[in-house]
Amino acid sequence: MKIVIFLSLVFGVLLSCNKGIEIQPQFLIGKWKPSYHVFNESTKQWEALKVYMLLPDIEFTSDGKFLINGRPGAEGDCCGSIGNKFSISGNTIVFSEFNPPCPNALCLSTDCKDWIIKRLVSDTLELRQCPNVIYRYTREK
Repeated sequence: MKIVIFLSLVFGVLLSCNKGIEIQPQFLIGKWKPSYHVFNESTKQWEALKVYMLLPDIEFTSDGKFLINGRPGAEGDCCGSIGNKFSISGNTIVFSEFNPPCPNALCLSTDCKDWIIKRLVSDTLELRQCPNVIYRYTREK
């Protein structure tokens, strides 16, 4: 009988660990700058980007708008995967108000309409974005 109770407790703890984190939207509000670090899944280490690429600043507003470099998020998105509005569901940023995809755009995936928040503390935001890459951002002060 004791083993059944013990196994039930262990199973309950394991289930609660897999539910993920619950993000409060007010902690996400603000401007975020890319740190130019990416998480290497194979080494489990953060690494500085080794190739030059210009990453945009992102912003989440208190009225649910999503901005890239101060402009509506969908404005420069030719793949139709980033919206002008956002909401939070658990640890997921869900976008809405998309622009239609540009004609002749070569897109990695059509199923990239949300980002996963891997970590959010006062001045650090780590996001899993398409195509399955985790980027680190720092809060603009």
